[in-house]
Amino acid sequence: MSHKYKIDIWILIPVLILMIFSIGAVYSASSTFSHEKYQDSNYLFKQHGIKVLLSIIVIFVFAKIDYRYLEDISKPLIWITIALLIFTLIGGRGPIKGASRWINLGPLSFQPSELARYSVIIYVAVLLARKKEYIYLLYKGYLPVLFYILLVTGLILIQPNFSVSMIIFSTCMLMMFLSEVKLKHLIFTILALIPFAAVFVLSKDYIIGRITSYADYHSSGNTSYQLQQALIGFGNGGLTGIGPGNSNQREFFLPEAHGDFIYSIIGEEYGFIGTFIILFLYFIILFRGYKIAKEFKDDFGRYLAFGIITLISLNALVNMSVASGVIPTTGVTLPFVSYGGTSIIFTSAAIGVLLNISSQRDEVIEEVVIE
Repeated sequence: MSHKYKIDIWILIPVLILMIFSIGAVYSASSTFSHEKYQDSNYLFKQHGIKVLLSIIVIFVFAKIDYRYLEDISKPLIWITIALLIFTLIGGRGPIKGASRWINLGPLSFQPSELARYSVIIYVAVLLARKKEYIYLLYKGYLPVLFYILLVTGLILIQPNFSVSMIIFSTCMLMMFLSEVKLKHLIFTILALIPFAAVFVLSKDYIIGRITSYADYHSSGNTSYQLQQALIGFGNGGLTGIGPGNSNQREFFLPEAHGDFIYSIIGEEYGFIGTFIILFLYFIILFRGYKIAKEFKDDFGRYLAFGIITLISLNALVNMSVASGVIPTTGVTLPFVSYGGTSIIFTSAAIGVLLNISSQRDEVIEEVVIE
């Protein structure tokens, strides 16, 4: 059914503010690194600016595509994702930082786990909607959905990418909690997986190293250096910050300053007030996204909106928690703000889908009433 398109400014405006702000933040955080590595202090700034522009276009393109089209392509999409994840393990570019996560496409690099974040959410939303009447049944309803969740998150875990795998798994569990899945099935699944997760964590030196460095970050050892420098950045900033472009931590003190730890650079340059504004913008997106999901009458659209906003919110929460020293280092970027290619493109596409769902709220409600 055709409908008059309405843009949800409570989603769009905060996202655009974050993306436009990120251009300056990435420039400040990356200029020294760019000059040292590429002999051009503007290199990463220009790369990120192009990706932000492309991402804004992606938002508006996906906002005009009927979200119900995703239901039609959900099954081939999930299997393409699974195939790409397998290919990453056996033939992708890597390992990078001890992990094989990338596929080369000529001059471009593609990270299938970014596609997996959203393709699995789409397919889980489809299955929850289609199996709504019997999702409470273990074999006919619950286990078929759980199969795809465990398959995708398991493949990402093997790369290894523990943090992304856990974020996707948590999002999917919350989506099933929103549906008619029996709570005892969810609890049993989580309890059954805890021993496997514990064995995996204990078998991976990089995870143990992160936990150890987090537990001992007050020491002067090198293992806790990154977290120490992030906290120094926040301390330098105080209430109002030391001013845009004046960061000291970007001068090779804080690794990944333009990526995983850009929130610390924001805290240093813009102070507590700046970090609070960033947090508040995410809260607006979160609140509006859940409001859309709560009010939407179409099951697939409701589950999809909930999954998208939950995934983005968990990513933001984890990143800010790491930079603030609340949890160990994870390697998760800050949505719309951190430097990145694959991540910001797919997240922007997801926001476009969320905008399309929001634009159809009245139409779908009317259709349900008529039926």
